[in-house]
Amino acid sequence: MRQANVASDDDASAEERSPTFAPLGGRFISRGRLVLRSAYWLASLLAPQSPERPTPVTASVTRELDVLGFGAIRLVAVSALLVGLITIFQAAYQLAPYGAEVVSARALAWFVAREIGPIVVAILVVARSAAAIAGEFASMAANGEIDALRVMGLDPVKYLVVPKLAALLIALPTLTAIAIMLAVIGGWLGMSVVLGYNTALFFEYLHESLAARDVGVGLAKSVLFASIIGIVAADEGLRVERRVSAIGAAATRSVVYCLLGVLGADTAVNAFVYFIPGLT
Repeated sequence: MRQANVASDDDASAEERSPTFAPLGGRFISRGRLVLRSAYWLASLLAPQSPERPTPVTASVTRELDVLGFGAIRLVAVSALLVGLITIFQAAYQLAPYGAEVVSARALAWFVAREIGPIVVAILVVARSAAAIAGEFASMAANGEIDALRVMGLDPVKYLVVPKLAALLIALPTLTAIAIMLAVIGGWLGMSVVLGYNTALFFEYLHESLAARDVGVGLAKSVLFASIIGIVAADEGLRVERRVSAIGAAATRSVVYCLLGVLGADTAVNAFVYFIPGLT
């Protein structure tokens, strides 16, 4: 009897450790399946719908867009202004020995559009929303609500994951465009107000260095980052066991894996774009 109790305790301990130390192969397979199912239901959202009677999923997308998108505008706006100031100060400091501080506008426009804008927005959304998404789904899984949806014949991916993923796919590119614009304004404030350079000269360099393809690369990155954040956070929340203690662990893992996914995807895109001369 004692041996049986010890064995059951060992099984329980192993069961508690399994979500944290799950093999990477299992995670990739689980997330790959979630991507396919989400893509199927996202495609169904593009079908013509009656504006008078929107589907429940469409109404959920609108609600999630308000939470994940509009709710993050103030945070993104303040951060983008500060990032623009920091970037222009650092670039001007490096160029000061050569008397070329005004050329900082070139570095600001190119770097903010392609790199800083998408990355800053993605990191802010991860910090603000990834843990919340994973925690919400983990709480529902721990309380048996996910199983209840399946018993009623409702797909949790359609009614829970897809609205958040669709909202992120809309919100992140929009927030990235706002961040790029405000970062440029922050750089202009740093150059004209703090460093005392001519405004017309700043915008002349800005116009020469900033191209539509730079903004396009940044927005494309934001779409990729939105997909990673939505899928990883949802998968971590849905895969937990029915234990309240698993909720916090799922939220923590979602933030860690989302950050790693965003940085890894950014590295891969930069390496890809580097070897295509037309996109550099």
